[in-house]
Amino acid sequence: MNRYLLAGCAAVALAMGSGAANAQAKFEVKVGGDAYFEWGWVDQDLDSGLRSTEARNRFRFNLIPSAKADNGLEYGARIRVRAESSSTSSSTRNTGYDKAYVFAQGGFGQVRLGLDATTQDDTIVSRPIDYLPFGLFSQAEAFMGGGQTGGTTSAFVGANITGGQLGTIYGQNLTWPTFGDASTRVKYFSPRIAGLQLGASYTPRNDDSGNGINRNKVTTAATATSPVNPSFQDLWEANVNYDNTFGGVKLKGQAAYYGGESSDVVGARFKDLTAWMVGAQVGYAGFTVGGSITDFGKSGLNKVARFTDNATVYQLGAQYTAGPIVVGGGWMRGQDSGNVNFAGKRKLDIYEIGAAYTVAPGFGVGIRYDYFKADSDIPSTVLGGSSDDKGSIVILHSTLAF
Repeated sequence: MNRYLLAGCAAVALAMGSGAANAQAKFEVKVGGDAYFEWGWVDQDLDSGLRSTEARNRFRFNLIPSAKADNGLEYGARIRVRAESSSTSSSTRNTGYDKAYVFAQGGFGQVRLGLDATTQDDTIVSRPIDYLPFGLFSQAEAFMGGGQTGGTTSAFVGANITGGQLGTIYGQNLTWPTFGDASTRVKYFSPRIAGLQLGASYTPRNDDSGNGINRNKVTTAATATSPVNPSFQDLWEANVNYDNTFGGVKLKGQAAYYGGESSDVVGARFKDLTAWMVGAQVGYAGFTVGGSITDFGKSGLNKVARFTDNATVYQLGAQYTAGPIVVGGGWMRGQDSGNVNFAGKRKLDIYEIGAAYTVAPGFGVGIRYDYFKADSDIPSTVLGGSSDDKGSIVILHSTLAF
């Protein structure tokens, strides 16, 4: 029912804004993008066989053709191309895309049709992170060992932070605050009135995108013995966000809900997607404080799993901006069931401070320090020792936006 309502609203909005469009409209094509480079140094307990330094980079560019009709209707498309392959082989360093949609906007708001993230991802209100590259909330996790190995035949290596419920159902790391999930969907944003804006989306399924068509109710992404099923169908989202300023005080807020039906798996039943998020920020005279809670509950978990807990992400932080300089810090926590065969939660806490400096328009540099404590629910072993990990990470970065 929800999917038909959203699709109908999108069609009505487009019809209302179309009128007598100018068939000879001239398109303007904009090209922009961003890039970053990071160098990291790591000191952690479970570092057997691991280097202490590493570097990485990412490059993205947007191609946006758009036009405006005589009646005021704006329309066009956007594709965002990414070059960030993690392969060490030059023959497999391919580029890909994570956004590709058409849009139309006017007095009715904006409609997007195609591959995109959720509306909550566009309007996220959480801890302030202007000292970090391009909205990357918790990238320190990339330097924590690449997932935990060993334990039965050798010492544990790296922090237990990948996979599990959070990593499986939305493809982000353990402390990421958005709903994630770039899929082919219908999205709608209302006009912003007195600071208030509404958003909604409908997604046929979250494991299909681009030109693909998958009408199967049964998924191959999980089996009867899988602890988590990442495949959902008929996903719908409702989002309300607020952005306004009163006497120099800037207020932001957001509340969002995301639900969907778990795809069928032969021989097993998995819990449906039920996620919600709330966040708020207050800013004044260069200071900003804020935070958020994102909760996925027991979404995607196998109903016969022995030990399950809610998956929740917390973000809390503050920053100060003075001209080209931004300093800030925060606390992040991500927790989920971890290994459902063992009692207890898997939990990651990160404490961060950082600073960034704009060298010239579009070009900046920065530094941050992260202390992390990763508590695993996997029991200690004779050869592996404890599976808990902690450590320090220093990251230097440069950014370019054009």
